[in-house]
Amino acid sequence: MKRLLALALVLSFARPAWPGELPPPPPPPDEETPEVPLPQEAPQAERVGYYESCFGVPRAPGPPIGVSAEVVVPVSGGASGAPSMPVVSKSSDEKAWLVVAVVAAIALPAVVYVYDKPASPLVLQRFQCPTFSLDVLGGVDNGNGVPGSNGYVSTRLGFGVGHFATDFEYDGAPRSVSAFSTHLLIRPTPREHIEIGLAVGYKRQVLGDQIQEGLEIGLPHRYALWRDGLKTFALEVRPLLLVGSSLEPSLEAAFLVPLAQVLHLRAGGRVYTFAGDLHWNLATGLSLTL
Repeated sequence: MKRLLALALVLSFARPAWPGELPPPPPPPDEETPEVPLPQEAPQAERVGYYESCFGVPRAPGPPIGVSAEVVVPVSGGASGAPSMPVVSKSSDEKAWLVVAVVAAIALPAVVYVYDKPASPLVLQRFQCPTFSLDVLGGVDNGNGVPGSNGYVSTRLGFGVGHFATDFEYDGAPRSVSAFSTHLLIRPTPREHIEIGLAVGYKRQVLGDQIQEGLEIGLPHRYALWRDGLKTFALEVRPLLLVGSSLEPSLEAAFLVPLAQVLHLRAGGRVYTFAGDLHWNLATGLSLTL
């Protein structure tokens, strides 16, 4: 009996101490953890059509000076029917000076291209898009061995996209030199103020019963003097050398004056040789670029 009373007494003293041995409950959180919003999916970019991607002009910051991505390529065509015959070129001081001028016109744009700034987004955008060009010109032609001044018409058609382009040219002159030519152009990425292209192709010139034909090489290029959107005031220069039975140089220069976004007034002239005789012409017309 005494043992039971002692055990009960011990348990009564030991029982209040048990809860104290348990770890205290965690304190309530001061404030709830804020929910982190899940990242929302970025809105998908709208599909851009051909017109918006190639004619929608990106307004990049910078001076309004740049190079137009379009290239209008020379084209000449000639009358057929006369049998081909070798033509002996006459050596003259005029032809020698013209050859020097053509070589200089080929070297100068290469130097400008190296030191020019990178192209603007507009220039690069137009460079990557398909570009069609059509020139319709008319003027007068004069030269040694041709009586007086004679009228002529010229049609030029070009197509280019990226680093490659082609051109077709036809010049019709009943009493002067008619010509046809076609080229393949290899174009490096344009720079801010200049765009160039290495042209390699075939050319055929006809004057009376004389015919000259052969490989034509050159460096057509364009200097952009001012631009607003697709409107471009520029100077185009086309130095070319016809390598056949003789070496015949040709140097053409023309100003492009903007009339609308894709329409320009073209005015200029060309100096060239046929069988060593110096010829020159003046022409004006319209240039359409799409």
